[in-house]
Amino acid sequence: MALYQCVVKDKEGKRLKKVEEASSEKELIEKLRNQNFFIISIKELGKKKEKVFLKHKRKSLKPHDLVFFARNLAITLSAGLPLVRSLEILSFQTESAKLSKILQGVIKEIKRGFSLSEAIAKFPQAFSSLWIGMIESGEASGNIVFTLEKLADYLEMRVDFERKIKSFLIYPSILFIIATVVVFVFFKVILPRFNEILKQFDISLPLPTRIFFNISKFVNEYIWLIILAVVGSIFIFWWGRKIKGGRAFWDKLSLNLPLLSRITRLIYLERYCSLMYILLESGIPIVYALEIVGKSMGSMIFQERIFQIKEEVKRGRRLSSEMMKLSLFPPLIAEVIHVGEEAGNLSEMFEKLSIYYQKELSTRIERLVYIFEPVMIVIMAAIVGSIVISLFLPLFKISTLGD
Repeated sequence: MALYQCVVKDKEGKRLKKVEEASSEKELIEKLRNQNFFIISIKELGKKKEKVFLKHKRKSLKPHDLVFFARNLAITLSAGLPLVRSLEILSFQTESAKLSKILQGVIKEIKRGFSLSEAIAKFPQAFSSLWIGMIESGEASGNIVFTLEKLADYLEMRVDFERKIKSFLIYPSILFIIATVVVFVFFKVILPRFNEILKQFDISLPLPTRIFFNISKFVNEYIWLIILAVVGSIFIFWWGRKIKGGRAFWDKLSLNLPLLSRITRLIYLERYCSLMYILLESGIPIVYALEIVGKSMGSMIFQERIFQIKEEVKRGRRLSSEMMKLSLFPPLIAEVIHVGEEAGNLSEMFEKLSIYYQKELSTRIERLVYIFEPVMIVIMAAIVGSIVISLFLPLFKISTLGD
């Protein structure tokens, strides 16, 4: 069996690029014709051609690439293709060169005797604890196709939700960048020129003018120091998130910052409910689901609390009663989960909670954006207006020199 890259047209004349498996080119031609495709070109993907093929892929790995992988792996496995062959096909079909290389690594690990969950666990840069846990559960239950479909549904929902949130933040981000550039141009270009002009007149400058000229002088003399300080601050924040102590500090700070604390808490609550829903719906036991969720939260504070709940549930305690003891979770979650425990539809209750928190989070961010826009405009107008007034004050003095 070999892999072929083929370019075809469907009944509607749409041009498609496909990677197909066949024992010979003749067999592939017959297969494509039976599918009512018009064949444009066929190329066998040998080792040399594989490298050329990879060059045309995107280098980055995006969330929708993982959606594509989960969805199509479920399709190929349900069609009866062996796991290794399915992975080989998907490694060529994905638009991400990074994912393609990772899948080739996964194939090598499987050929060495590892299971799919064990193989993907060796590539944490692409596959999270959620992936590993769900695939391991699917392998244990013998229904990996169903698990992959549920995983693809969840990932697709996350991509759509995150895209919606990002769309809210585009305008305020642009506004902030423009405001920063305008203020920088004033201090770097305009104020130094006015300073040179006013030096020609023997007048004492007003206090506001002197303050802004001194700021401008500092910006011009220490521009590289300012840039270094900004880059250093970003690096310290990034590095702090990587180490355990730093992560705990930032997690605690994000949950206590004014205005942002409510949104941060909603982000984690929505993630908790969504993950619990998809894991329980996939048939994963609640104790194991809590372990996976804890590792996938992205917050050490939530992770510690969820692991604490997991240990109590393992001892036979109810999930709702243990959550009620922790102030990190609002009473609403515990009450709804208690209803789900009584009715025996816990996954359905988590689904309802995830939808509720998604709507609540979207509304909160939208409101924050609406508040941010006028506030940013007022701040920008105040800064620019103050600079302009400080420049006009000495001009008024100059205009009275001849009187």
